[in-house]
Amino acid sequence: MLRSLSLTIAALGLSATASAQITPVASDSFEYPVPGLLYQQAGGTGWSNAWWVSGAANDELVMFDQSIQPPFAGADNLGGYAGQTGVFGAAYRQFDLSAHPELIDPITGRWGADGETIWISFSTVNFQGQPQEHYGGLSLWRAGQNPAESLFLGSPWNSQGWGIDDEGDLAGSAPASIVPGSNDQVAARLVVRMDYMAGQNRCRMWVDPQVDYPTGTADLDEMVTGGDFDEIRLSSGGNNGDLYFWDNIVVAKGTPTGGLGINYCSANPNSTGATGSISATGSDQAGLNDLTLTAGDLPTNSFGFFLASQTQSQVANPGGSAGNLCLGGAIGRYVGPGQVLNSGSTGAFSLALDLTNTPQPTGTVAVQPGDTWNFTTWHRDAVAGTTTSNFTDGLEITFN
Repeated sequence: MLRSLSLTIAALGLSATASAQITPVASDSFEYPVPGLLYQQAGGTGWSNAWWVSGAANDELVMFDQSIQPPFAGADNLGGYAGQTGVFGAAYRQFDLSAHPELIDPITGRWGADGETIWISFSTVNFQGQPQEHYGGLSLWRAGQNPAESLFLGSPWNSQGWGIDDEGDLAGSAPASIVPGSNDQVAARLVVRMDYMAGQNRCRMWVDPQVDYPTGTADLDEMVTGGDFDEIRLSSGGNNGDLYFWDNIVVAKGTPTGGLGINYCSANPNSTGATGSISATGSDQAGLNDLTLTAGDLPTNSFGFFLASQTQSQVANPGGSAGNLCLGGAIGRYVGPGQVLNSGSTGAFSLALDLTNTPQPTGTVAVQPGDTWNFTTWHRDAVAGTTTSNFTDGLEITFN
């Protein structure tokens, strides 16, 4: 069906939208009226409800901007940010779990499925109070559960620094871990990576990393019991009138490739409810001939293969497929011996490429330094008993 497909991006008038290997699933930059309440504000994306705020008038967190003292050095400068007016004030907001079913643990019904990676990033500071006997940050929350707090990220009680508190204040939980030398009265961007596993989960925290999704050594790297969540809580409290600011909350999924490739094009959900993804590991040095492609979030026990082209596109339902083809122009298929793969029980497969033999319709070619190649994955699928096919998103790699 794909043997004679030859379409160009120029002919279709389409442009590819690049994104990182990480996909945001929810965010809020707090661009709400100032002065004003945070309560019942519903901006951002990826949420199922508006903010709920504690207090008799739901006013223990309200909106600030840099015109109000003291200023927040960690704000994104796009407009407002949230801050407390009352000690122990809290704000809650729930996620639209159904938009990303692949993240849902089948046992808890909350985000945190084994094998998935979720990032939580936010800016915060303790802007009022004394450097002792307080806490403040963001909690991963289990709505309606007891205990509700799954994991606390920020400044744990009486630490005066940034860290992780496994299952918050739950009796018997592990002691909090604190980044040495950190100070919660200095505004910071906290980036947390959760890798969900059978049993304990791996939690890493970076304070003010230079990139949104770092790959280097974390400031904290802990195994934790908690981490499943369907809601977040912003809160702080203390014995000295302690108050906090928050801004630019981003929750995302996926793992970075250390800069190897740029994902582009939108994939359609397959029969699992997830969208298939493609990633690469190894090297973009053509002469090293060390590149492995991986397709993930596929239906289990599904046959498929990788495709390559030097032209990007986004073609809907080619040849009756249920997916979008992210390639145009001359498209080659990896269908030689050992190259047609099966996703097995994990819903994923990988192929180590031979860059000296990249398939094209008229034969094979060698990847040269300076070349840009685009890759995607075709795979079989079945929807409501009907056999069909689908594609992952696309991956662009420029070789050196």
